[in-house]
Amino acid sequence: MIWRKSVSSTEKSNGENSNADKKILLQKDIGSVEDLLEEFDCQWKTYVKHSYIASQQSNYIKMIKDQADEHETIVVHMDFAENHTLLSQNEIMQAHWTNQQATLSTAHIKIAKEKHHSLIIISDYLAHDVEFVHTAESIISDYVQSIYPTVKQWNYVSDGAPQHLKNNKSILNLTYHQVDFGIPASWSFSATAHGKGAVDGIGAAVKYRATRRVLSGITYDAILTPEDL
Repeated sequence: MIWRKSVSSTEKSNGENSNADKKILLQKDIGSVEDLLEEFDCQWKTYVKHSYIASQQSNYIKMIKDQADEHETIVVHMDFAENHTLLSQNEIMQAHWTNQQATLSTAHIKIAKEKHHSLIIISDYLAHDVEFVHTAESIISDYVQSIYPTVKQWNYVSDGAPQHLKNNKSILNLTYHQVDFGIPASWSFSATAHGKGAVDGIGAAVKYRATRRVLSGITYDAILTPEDL
């Protein structure tokens, strides 16, 4: 019997370390039915735990979004899209190696059951770090409080990316949220690999429209800087 399973590049495959760095590889295994059932037994506890966490987090996030109220607590879902490469339709060959990029930070703000806002912050600062997240929070705070001054609390939602969201610096900033922005906040993290949401659609829509405009071939439609984007 032949089956395949996903292994990380840090795990040993057939007694050897993979040369790939931080990648998920699809490994082919050959064995008997008993071997396959034993593999199920080894992974079952991990799967059950992950499934429980994912379902509980998903249900909780759905609940707080359903309860969002412009006079009480709103939900701010934040994420980073992959950096967008700024292209020109008729660029010369050398330009392929010197293309600029832009950071896209997306936010979906649930105000009430039928009321929400989509925001995207575009910057030439390419690092996805805690400093950028704090700046994005400031921009979002100014925008929301200018429209909904009666909001009493925020509940952030995001995936658990440790480099810019789920780390000690980000949590420290959260404890100072009321001092910095004049309103208390909490933060909910989705389970690993279950952080997809409206924010991903926001980034994809902006990238698609930008690419379509560039492909038009019209010179004045070229997007060469983050400001153009």
